[in-house]
Amino acid sequence: MRFSQDFLAGLRERVPLSSIVGKTVTWDRRKSQPGRGDFWACCPFHQERSPSFHVDDRKGFYHCFGCHESGDHITFMTSHGGLDFLDAVKQLAEEAGVPLPERDREEPRQMRERRVQRGALEAAAALYQSTLWSSTGHEARRYAVGRGFSEETLKAFDFGLAPSVQGAVIRALGADGVSETEMERTGLAVRRDGRLRDRFVGRLMVPIHDKSGKIVGFGGRSLDGREPKYLNSPQTPLFDKSKLLFNAHRARGPAHRANRLFIVEGYFDAIALAQAGIGEVVASCGTALTEDQIALAWSMADEPILTFDGDKAGRMAAQRVIDRVLPLLQGGRSVQFLHLPEGQDPDDLIQDGGRDAFEALAAKAVPLVDALFAREADKGADTPERLAALDDRLDALVATIADERLAKNYRAALRERAWDLRRTRRAERPRQGGTGRGGAAGGGQWRGGQWRSGPGGDGQGSWSGGGAGMRLQPPSAPIAAPVGADRALIDLERITLGLMVLRPHFIERFAETLGASAFKSEAHAGFAALLTETYASHLPETSGDLIAALPQRALMCLGEIWGEAEAPVGPRLLQRFAILECDPDEAFLGRCMSLFVDRLALRSEMDELASEPQRMVARRGDDDGRLIRLTVAFQEHQTRLQNAERELADEAAAMRRKKATTGTSSSGRTL
Repeated sequence: MRFSQDFLAGLRERVPLSSIVGKTVTWDRRKSQPGRGDFWACCPFHQERSPSFHVDDRKGFYHCFGCHESGDHITFMTSHGGLDFLDAVKQLAEEAGVPLPERDREEPRQMRERRVQRGALEAAAALYQSTLWSSTGHEARRYAVGRGFSEETLKAFDFGLAPSVQGAVIRALGADGVSETEMERTGLAVRRDGRLRDRFVGRLMVPIHDKSGKIVGFGGRSLDGREPKYLNSPQTPLFDKSKLLFNAHRARGPAHRANRLFIVEGYFDAIALAQAGIGEVVASCGTALTEDQIALAWSMADEPILTFDGDKAGRMAAQRVIDRVLPLLQGGRSVQFLHLPEGQDPDDLIQDGGRDAFEALAAKAVPLVDALFAREADKGADTPERLAALDDRLDALVATIADERLAKNYRAALRERAWDLRRTRRAERPRQGGTGRGGAAGGGQWRGGQWRSGPGGDGQGSWSGGGAGMRLQPPSAPIAAPVGADRALIDLERITLGLMVLRPHFIERFAETLGASAFKSEAHAGFAALLTETYASHLPETSGDLIAALPQRALMCLGEIWGEAEAPVGPRLLQRFAILECDPDEAFLGRCMSLFVDRLALRSEMDELASEPQRMVARRGDDDGRLIRLTVAFQEHQTRLQNAERELADEAAAMRRKKATTGTSSSGRTL
């Protein structure tokens, strides 16, 4: 909705800026001169001890001489209060007592109906509050204080008490001019057997507001053991619990400033946290978290922290949220999970240990990707079949993420966690056999001498130290080639991974093609996943940047594939892929990388072709046509690769001749 500059200027003139800012700060009496519209306070945007924040009512402008924040009414409401522009204008118009410009002819009728309904709810809230603070509310107040709520908190959250006599609300509101129709429409009363009855009787009442702070319904807590323990307003034109978050209007500002938001299950949990000084908290309204509620939470913080009770119901609610939020994810927008101790809710935690106990637990909030993997791994991952099923489930869940780039990052992150799980399970098994070195000496040869593995290509060391000064140490657990694997192709895996380290942009270019199935060595598959994860999170431009960002668990495999960390070109990579001595250009390296990736894919095709007759027997079929098609496709692929190998071998030979005769590389650099 657009507003004219004249309309906005009129709002600023009607409402002193000091009345807006004064809700947040305490004016310094010594420096302020209210008669001149000149006010000073400690800045609400940063921590300071002496007042350097100035508000000038005459100019309708504020400025901090410490952090240099400045603006007008609407700027303050959006930057400090966390409101969006439209809500800020609406709130300012209410302060000024000015209606918003009408957009169509239907709006006045709808606005009139809503105004009448809100009037009924506000009248009920006033009745509930007066009852709580009267002599009849003594027991209810004692209960609330026993729950840990101070009188200040009870007043700040507008607690009330529904009269214990049935029909008292209907009579009181009727005397104030509220019709029975409006009582029904707002959920304050319900008609049973032709008679209108109070919906809330003898309950401790908490008003529920929309995001702009208007009352739309109530939540009532039973005080006499009557079921249900918690009773909310029903669905009404104003109250749609699937689109609301309790306390959102109060939490918006603190959440905006801290970029943090806790979502709890119950109203009392949210109030307990707010009383403890954690104002950035909201509660779902008795429903599983919906798409609208997630969107509302994201408007307040980038990664809301879902804080569910430490019981079975809380854990189930958290698991349902995972499936709900995955399709909605986007760059910079996710959720975290805070797991509470068994049998405790946030209110219990605050009562037992105060804010410090909650903050200590909040620091351990789990990212969505970890919560997702833990949930699926808990379903079973202790046999090859269950591990395969785990991979299938994770792939299916990632497929629900609409953002393709984010889905790619999730796929890589989950692949890394699956690899870590496999490695942990292997380490937990009893060791069998000796500790001899794995893999044979020697290596493969690429046509024309383009790439060779050379001697000593098996695992020869682990890493110690840190940063660029890392050195290889004597091996304690060498990386062995799989039993029966073609040594030349194992070395080709290492060259391919080494080129991804040498040119990090190859990771993004080839990561999708180089899935875990492309590698015979499980260590190589895991290392490829770590490269993908590291590239996605750090976007390194050089091999040095990439190596520095790799996690500790990648360093042993890095030592086998690359060698000395500080070398411009890894000595082990250079040993296996000697053409790098001629400093080939990017185009040549890119074609080599494409060839190597295709060669690894051809190996997978060869494995599929070799196992096809066995599968035919298992299926009790005689589909010779399928076997022939696979054979023809394999031969065509092999022929294409052989042609590409010959072309690259010829280019490599030309580079070597140029180096031998001129002493310069293909790029013209003197060698």
